[in-house]
Amino acid sequence: MRARGNEGVASLIKLGEGTIGYVEYGFAKRLGLAMAHLENKAGQYVAPGDRSGQTALASNVKQMPDNLRLYLPDPDGVESYPIVSLSWLLLYDRYEDGEKNAAIKRFVAWGLSAGQSYAADLGYVPLPGSVVSLSRSAVEQTR
Repeated sequence: MRARGNEGVASLIKLGEGTIGYVEYGFAKRLGLAMAHLENKAGQYVAPGDRSGQTALASNVKQMPDNLRLYLPDPDGVESYPIVSLSWLLLYDRYEDGEKNAAIKRFVAWGLSAGQSYAADLGYVPLPGSVVSLSRSAVEQTR
């Protein structure tokens, strides 16, 4: 069967008998789908969740390049879930309009602070503090 997007695939998985599919964690969590415990790089079978996602990010933050585009195929860490990805916000390093620059900085700062409290309810893994710190530093460098 074919379906369009996470919502379509998740719906078919939920309705189908004996179906297997791949969807974003938030969709699987929201629909109450069974999720696979996968073997990670350390040989441990780990359940998907906020803790195993945060652990994967925190255990591999030293690999994060200056542009913050961290790709984690099979991350290090005994408790790391082996399929983890970041969602990126792409920003210019310079904005000619000072008001726009200030507004963007305020918005991103909110997302990295108070906004993190909404992550779990929306099906996202809250960022570990080390990733938040690097992200805040990068945003502060915009002019």
